[in-house]
Amino acid sequence: MRMQPTDTAVVQLQPVRLPASEAGGAITPAAIAAGPPQAEARGGSFADLLGEALHTVNSLQQDADLAAERVATGDAEHLHEAIIAMEKADLALRITVQVTQRAIEAYKEIAHMQL
Repeated sequence: MRMQPTDTAVVQLQPVRLPASEAGGAITPAAIAAGPPQAEARGGSFADLLGEALHTVNSLQQDADLAAERVATGDAEHLHEAIIAMEKADLALRITVQVTQRAIEAYKEIAHMQL
């Protein structure tokens, strides 16, 4: 289905809850340092979250390799499933590269700040 210039799409946004202090709901440096409540509930650190994300990207790459191998050997029942697996892996890798580049840019910018 192709969207026409007159077509519209509705996107529902979910509110973001920021950590607030007990006094008046103001955001304090301590509340910001505490991080979002869902991170505490999971009990994971940023390094753990990053490791899980990289593991997921690796898993998608392996699935795409397996799907491509099945297509090459003629064992694939549905070609579209192999193509979808390859596109998922490609998109995940592209996002990973973009996040890496942004992190490096942020690090360089912080390194050049004068105290």
